[in-house]
Amino acid sequence: MARQKKLEPEVLADPEAWMTTFADLISLMLTFFILLVSMSTLDKTGLQDISTYFDQAVSVLNSGDGTEINIIRPLELQRIVTPRELMLAMRQNSNVVLKNSTLKHNIRALIVKNRLYLRMEDAALFVEGSAKLKAEHIKALRRLARMLATSPGLISVNGHTDDRFEPNRQFADPWSLSLARAASVLHILEAEGVNPSRLSLAGYGPSRPVSTDATVYGRERNRRVDIVVYK
Repeated sequence: MARQKKLEPEVLADPEAWMTTFADLISLMLTFFILLVSMSTLDKTGLQDISTYFDQAVSVLNSGDGTEINIIRPLELQRIVTPRELMLAMRQNSNVVLKNSTLKHNIRALIVKNRLYLRMEDAALFVEGSAKLKAEHIKALRRLARMLATSPGLISVNGHTDDRFEPNRQFADPWSLSLARAASVLHILEAEGVNPSRLSLAGYGPSRPVSTDATVYGRERNRRVDIVVYK
């Protein structure tokens, strides 16, 4: 008996399959025409602005072996970034400015609730028991001040001490010492072009510690001057 040949199922062509390809083609053409219209509405000034913002946001330092610092300019970037992003840019700028300075390891840049804190150890900045800045750090402070002069926001310079203050001929209490030290830093900012209307001054003495006064390390952290940039 002859073996019956198995028949393959007949596949019928879909008469509407061409519609899928046609629809894809129409979508591509529509996208192309939208791009043409969008490009035709960009003027030369708009393209230059985009190019400028891109160059400033991508590059922090100039290329090559030059020594000039090219920092991001917050006054120009504030139109297109959030306050948080602006503070991050300013913190990056401060790190760049202080990278090869005598204060590289003595200033910490912190961001707390959209406020930038440039925290400086008083032992590194001042002669012990006085408000006189050490001469070797004035150049670094001036560089930092010039960066702040081109940045937006208000600036408060706050002095702090620990609770082990010993009165001397110049200062009868810790509040007067903390205020005088903050004033020494503020004068550097003003001399380097920071608008006086942006500046304020405070001496908190031992009333706002950031660490314990029970240890030597804690007291060293509490003795500080904070440059606070806000708004």
